[in-house]
Amino acid sequence: MIIELLNGKKLDIANYSLKRLFHHIPSVSISHNTEQVDGRDGLLFLETTFDSRVITVELLYESYDIFDYYLLRDAINALFTRKESFYITFKNEPYKRYLVRLNQAFEVEPNQHMNSFTIEFTCVNVFGESVASTLSKKEWDIDAWAWNGQITWDDALTYSFNTNSFTVMNLGNVDINPRQSDLNIVLKGSFSSSVTIINQTTSDSYTYNGSLGANDTLIIKGVQSFKNGTSVFRNTNKKLITLQTGTNNFTIQGGTVNHISFDFRFLYL
Repeated sequence: MIIELLNGKKLDIANYSLKRLFHHIPSVSISHNTEQVDGRDGLLFLETTFDSRVITVELLYESYDIFDYYLLRDAINALFTRKESFYITFKNEPYKRYLVRLNQAFEVEPNQHMNSFTIEFTCVNVFGESVASTLSKKEWDIDAWAWNGQITWDDALTYSFNTNSFTVMNLGNVDINPRQSDLNIVLKGSFSSSVTIINQTTSDSYTYNGSLGANDTLIIKGVQSFKNGTSVFRNTNKKLITLQTGTNNFTIQGGTVNHISFDFRFLYL
């Protein structure tokens, strides 16, 4: 198991004399908002949301003697007990990580040679996410990051385009919503008065009411819009682009695209 701090530093638990015995990743908890209607059997479901997820990991420590145990115990306590969030990645799923915090106190019971203990992590984001984003360099080396089981050597995936019509693939199993997860769209091109980005698959339509020239860059970052670093949100139609799982077919209207890119991470239930 790998711990990655928010500053990018990675810590392998093997370097702390720890072995992962097994881990449990349950389904996401679901919360229903319901209402009972007179004369109607059952409940009326108004809204369903994903609530929380707790990952449980059983670890084994190994020490030389009881004195080594005391040193190791302190190192393990410091490794997991943090106020800030951090990522955990399991080596049998190297393409996926979870943003977590310690769920509750744990105890490393003393033994002069070895013992197991259980630790719980609360997911800050209920979804797992791909370790790399779509614009990160993709390596197929055995020791490097791999996408996931849906991608093969023959896939020619790209997330940068220079045409007005193209397809964006979301290979996670969760829709990408910029209100809740990262989605950065960068557009350059020639547009005399406005530009409209349409996801034909979801019917999402985003419009920036302004011109773009050769030296201009429009960035849609989450729910914000910037032209050359200056916010232009008020000049948009206040709509957002989402990505459904699988294929998303796009068209750009209002001018000619020189470059457009989509940077995001796949999400996993």
